[in-house]
Amino acid sequence: MSDRTKKILLIVVFILAVLLFAFGLYYLFFRPLFAPPAPPVVIPTPAPITGLPVLPPALNIAVPPASPLPVVIPPGIPGAPAASPAGPTYSYQATGGITAFQTLENESSQNPTLATNGQDLIYYNKNKGSFYRLTPDGQKTSFSDAIFKNVQKITWSNNTQKAILEYPDGSNIVYDFNQKRSLTLPAQWKDFTFSPDSQKIAFKDMKLDPENRYLAVANADGTNYREIERLGDKDADVYVTWSPTDTYGALYRAPLDGDRSEVYPIGFNGENFKKFTIEGRDPRFNWSPNGNKLLYSVYNSSSDFNPTLWVINMRPELIGTGRNKFEIKTWADKCTFASESTVYCAVPETLETGTGFLPNLADNTPDNFYKIDLQKGTQELIAQPLFPTTVDKMIVSEDAKTLYWLEKNSAQLKEMKL
Repeated sequence: MSDRTKKILLIVVFILAVLLFAFGLYYLFFRPLFAPPAPPVVIPTPAPITGLPVLPPALNIAVPPASPLPVVIPPGIPGAPAASPAGPTYSYQATGGITAFQTLENESSQNPTLATNGQDLIYYNKNKGSFYRLTPDGQKTSFSDAIFKNVQKITWSNNTQKAILEYPDGSNIVYDFNQKRSLTLPAQWKDFTFSPDSQKIAFKDMKLDPENRYLAVANADGTNYREIERLGDKDADVYVTWSPTDTYGALYRAPLDGDRSEVYPIGFNGENFKKFTIEGRDPRFNWSPNGNKLLYSVYNSSSDFNPTLWVINMRPELIGTGRNKFEIKTWADKCTFASESTVYCAVPETLETGTGFLPNLADNTPDNFYKIDLQKGTQELIAQPLFPTTVDKMIVSEDAKTLYWLEKNSAQLKEMKL
């Protein structure tokens, strides 16, 4: 073998050795590692949502399937079921629950009274100084063309043809709406009331000398003045209130002890009527339509010095009999008669102890409405007004289908259907 051939063989062997060495390095350090194929992933089926605890698999207990969850559809999407209205259920008629009412007059009103048709209201508009007539459906018309600014108090005749207007400076006039005529009454006359036939007035004549102060009567125009009973310094305890029977002109209260008073009816001709006892102080009186009964309120220590409501007979031969107390706390001037036996009253939801001493504590307390049956001696809640309202004066229509009231703070006129 020649040297040339040996060199070629050595080169070939060297190349093969390098290749084997390179393969060894690749095999040991650089070849990819092939993992066994992974088992298939099984996604477990979620258990139904039932609200019940999950049971161990060893327990072979059948769990009832859950009711399907409700589908919530956003409001406003066509086909979505109508949602139930939020808030309390209310009625448009006074049937014992929450009751809606409406405002008939937004402006400040004063001394409303029922018109002779038994349905409309007549009232004084404070802002305009005018009198208006208002129907149950809210139609307002002028009752008089005359303007009377800054009237402080109004006393209506029963036929609504006349009214006594009292002013802050003490001046008084009587205005005849039919004749469109006004007459001036003496400034020392106060606490007016009209006779049932609207032809006369009773009042306190408060002359400067207490010895010359009298309960008096006169014609509605101030003529035919006549003194009935001397007042002296007791005028604060005399309540001028002409009875519908034309029998009494006033009631006089004489304190008996801390919780009781005696009341003396005062006639027009020196009659000696029987007195009666009331259980408390600050009496407020309200005659029944025929004058046979007297509704009144008083307060005493047993009522936490809050007003309680009573009724008695007032025919001369029955004065003070048939006395009955009602289990509601309110004032008699927040009540109105619908008939000789039916009364509607506004009753504060709550009263602080001692409100009888300070009635203005209840000025912002909402009222509920009650119906009182004088024959049965019962009271019944007929309405919880839908919105808070505090009654200053309440009036019922002649057919007892509509309840009106003057609101205490807003002086607006409101209406509720009975």
